[in-house]
Amino acid sequence: MSLDAAAIHAQLGAEGWREALAALGVDEKYLRNKHGPCPVCGGKDRFRFDNKRGRGDFYCNQCGSGDGFKLIMLTTGCSFADARKRVMNQSGIEQTQQSTRTVSRETEPDEVARPTRRVTALLRESCKPEDCEPVMRYLESRSLWPMTREHGLRAHPSVEYWHDRRRIGVFPALVAPVRDINAELVTVHVTYLDGNGRKIADYEARKLLSGLVGREGCAVRLGEYSESLGIAEGIETALSAEKLHGITVWAALNTSLLARFTPPRGVTKLVIYADRDVAGLDAASKLMERLQGRIHLQIRMPQSKDWNDALRAPL
Repeated sequence: MSLDAAAIHAQLGAEGWREALAALGVDEKYLRNKHGPCPVCGGKDRFRFDNKRGRGDFYCNQCGSGDGFKLIMLTTGCSFADARKRVMNQSGIEQTQQSTRTVSRETEPDEVARPTRRVTALLRESCKPEDCEPVMRYLESRSLWPMTREHGLRAHPSVEYWHDRRRIGVFPALVAPVRDINAELVTVHVTYLDGNGRKIADYEARKLLSGLVGREGCAVRLGEYSESLGIAEGIETALSAEKLHGITVWAALNTSLLARFTPPRGVTKLVIYADRDVAGLDAASKLMERLQGRIHLQIRMPQSKDWNDALRAPL
């Protein structure tokens, strides 16, 4: 019988997991036992690689916790079986026979992510952006209102904000449904604002309210698609690119999801609207490499940092 996860944990040990994760594409800057940016959701100060059980353990306020297998699954979008295979190949662990054992509940792959009760309740209670003044002010400040077509965005006057399992308060927010390749709702992305329509200053202003494990092609669908579709990183970037180029552009929300994006069936041309920074260009390059030969690809970059800057630039 093949080695189970517990046996692989035992063979690797704490330092072995750190080396394996780095070799499998998790940047070493994330593999530190202190709060910092998350390689999955992009949060700036919510992730910690504590490795407390010697299993590649991590914790993120947004993505939850898990072991090295789960971290590989989240950062690459692969299955548990594939993550296990990659770790064994990279670390030189051979498939060996052993007495029958079952994988512990801790190390079994997570079920496919589904909308939480909080997500469904938030959408049910949401309103149109024009019915929430702070959201309207925010969109206007980005030169994004009025929209050119149906966008699917929602607003809410008072969304709870939690940090380190502590309720900070309630804030008006822009609410964006996140759907997978089959258009099924997975979660929502929330942009927390103050009463004047500015992003909150003391905490991370943007959050995904639940995970995306096991879902493919996740994005905020900012309009119906045809044979041609655009994909960008952030919501504001996507809306700006659409205004400038007249094509429906969806938002992948962060560089990790952009690199793993898969367009739905029927799309024959994908235009990647990359941010002009190292992380954005790297994600766009990884996406092009993944989809090369499967679909017609085009990449566009703004003269400024991102497409919203380009939209607001003086003529």
